Amino acid sequence: MTARRVKNHRSGYLKCAQAIESRLSEHGIVLTMGGEPTFIPRQPVGREWSVDALGPQKLGYARRMAAAMIAGPYPGALAMQVFGKWYPGEALPRWNFLLLDTNDDKPLWPATHCLHLDDTIPAKSRRQALKLTASTIAKALDLKAFLQPAYEQGKDASNNPSAWVLPLTVESNQWVSEQWHFPESKRIELLMGDSPAGLRIPFFKLPDSSLKRALTIEEMDGTLAVFIPPLEWTDFRRLLEILSRVAEESGGRNWVFCGYGPSEAGDALTVYGLAADPGVLEVNLPPAHNWQGYAEMLHTVHQAAEKAGLVTVKCHLNGAVRGTGGGSHLAFGGPSTNPNPFLLNPQWISSILRYWQHHPALSYAFTGQYVGPGSQAPRVDEGPVHGLYELEVACEGLERLPSPADGALVDQFLRNLLTDSSGNTHRAELCFDKFANPLTNNGMLGIIELRAFETQPECEWMAAIALFIRAVLVRLLLQPFKEPLRRWGPLLHDRYFLTSLLWHDIEVMLTEINALNLNFNNAWLRPAFDFRFPEVGKIEIANGTIHVRQALESWPLMAEESRDTATVRVVDNSTDRLELQWVGDAESPPGTLLVNGIAIDWKHVNGKVLRGLRYKCASAYPALHPHVPIQSPLRFEWIPSNPQQQSVAALYHYWNPNAPTYDNPPASIKQAHQRSQQRWQAISPASKSRAVNLTACVAPEFDFTIDLRRAAKSYS
Repeated sequence: MTARRVKNHRSGYLKCAQAIESRLSEHGIVLTMGGEPTFIPRQPVGREWSVDALGPQKLGYARRMAAAMIAGPYPGALAMQVFGKWYPGEALPRWNFLLLDTNDDKPLWPATHCLHLDDTIPAKSRRQALKLTASTIAKALDLKAFLQPAYEQGKDASNNPSAWVLPLTVESNQWVSEQWHFPESKRIELLMGDSPAGLRIPFFKLPDSSLKRALTIEEMDGTLAVFIPPLEWTDFRRLLEILSRVAEESGGRNWVFCGYGPSEAGDALTVYGLAADPGVLEVNLPPAHNWQGYAEMLHTVHQAAEKAGLVTVKCHLNGAVRGTGGGSHLAFGGPSTNPNPFLLNPQWISSILRYWQHHPALSYAFTGQYVGPGSQAPRVDEGPVHGLYELEVACEGLERLPSPADGALVDQFLRNLLTDSSGNTHRAELCFDKFANPLTNNGMLGIIELRAFETQPECEWMAAIALFIRAVLVRLLLQPFKEPLRRWGPLLHDRYFLTSLLWHDIEVMLTEINALNLNFNNAWLRPAFDFRFPEVGKIEIANGTIHVRQALESWPLMAEESRDTATVRVVDNSTDRLELQWVGDAESPPGTLLVNGIAIDWKHVNGKVLRGLRYKCASAYPALHPHVPIQSPLRFEWIPSNPQQQSVAALYHYWNPNAPTYDNPPASIKQAHQRSQQRWQAISPASKSRAVNLTACVAPEFDFTIDLRRAAKSYS
């Protein structure tokens, strides 16, 4: 996209965003928004960039990304590593690397030069300086008498502690400590492991009345690591002021911070979270009060990611270029949980639920490769059969709630309906588990999370999609949507896994949006849409062109299996789906298109002529239907009805046309595109007189899509 087009688009974006904010302001609403863009290295290697959350490289990338943000728009910010969720089967809790910046003019950590944020540069902290630094900090807090050494279990205690520990809390605005006495030992012996010392103190051995939190200082990989205990925001800031002075006055270098972020900070802080997530580095954006703030933060993290060597696309083995594989998501809420804008307008929640169910493009147009019931963001009508009916009842109840609605009651309405197939409330397309859920630590944030949005390769595309969704929400606020939920049944996937029907659904929504004078340009969404559904080939004939585009495919879950100590379910990813669309002078293609010898009949809908094509693209185990052979390459053959015209043929290979597969992933986007282009090959057609006597089997579940895995039948 040229610089002029980007500038013109941005001008249009701002006008649209201003119109949206004007409508919200008329209703006295501040609607915050955030997201979770995800990033990977340019050449991802290792399980941490495919299936694992943790690994040897990811924390270093997070540090370098935070360093770029501190060097850019957030000078004086503090970077620190905290610890979050601990999932079953994972050896350690996942870390979360925070960037904390104050919302006043006073920097939180002015001593930026004392930090160590680039792990590509070896740290050279002196271990013998640990005691001196720890003593200086304890003296500055007027607690030097309480500083104690800590040792690794089983190691000699002779003047070689692995960390220095200062029990620390605040009472009546005063720093407070105490001398610890462990009954089984005269010294502090840390629990075994490689986590920071602050997480390995054996608090369970202390009397119940003892203080059980501490500031610790230790050497970790050449750095001087400072562990911050749990503190409220005002005390956290006071402690950082003291530590910053110590670092400056002592000439400190290579400091790193870990431990606990501040609590009760409210609007005093802007917080970015760089989190370890399976296969990606996820960035949790701070909530923005409008779209422009969201777009600016999105731009900031994209620039920082680029400087750190991270990208937002993944080149697959066969040359397909897709998003990172991690969900970007979009989250909407209010500046505070009381009053929350959705609770002030409970019918707004019902409108969102109804409208999303009516418009599958909101679920499928900008999502990742994996969609359907077993995905990370299944629709409510992809779940249990009773789910849609029960949601209808819930919507009727939400529409009768008084304003402001009780959040706990709204949670009861939705918690048991908006889940995935296993009952997980977080893995649902419309996720309310952070809205008013009292069962989790972060469940009372007043946030509605929309999970069916993947990270896009361009920052501007992601911003445009977010603006579109914000416009949809405003449309639903101004004009509540009360249509009964639609019983799509199998036609949901049959129709809306196809590119043309998804785009038509988007156009319908944009017509409604622009009827409210919000001025959203359809072209703003087209680049992201075309990236997700690229053209893989085309057949040029006398009167027009048959375009072959990537479509969506749902991969079914297989049965449970025991692997090591875990029970897992994998998916059958052996099928693929394409869309065939005729664009030409005639109402239908003047001739017959054969795919693997099967005649394709055409469907007319919304002024378009198209067909969906499902086939077995690869071998997988476990997988359904072992009797069906691999059907790639697909042989496309055009037989014109006019015998004077030339037949045309092509092969479409799902994998390498010259070998069973590829040895390595593409080394660049350019090489990936070359592989994709090579998989579509023009070939010599068969004889013009070839008999056409095969047509695909049809089934009531499929109106638009032909499934080549079913046996073909002869014309009668």
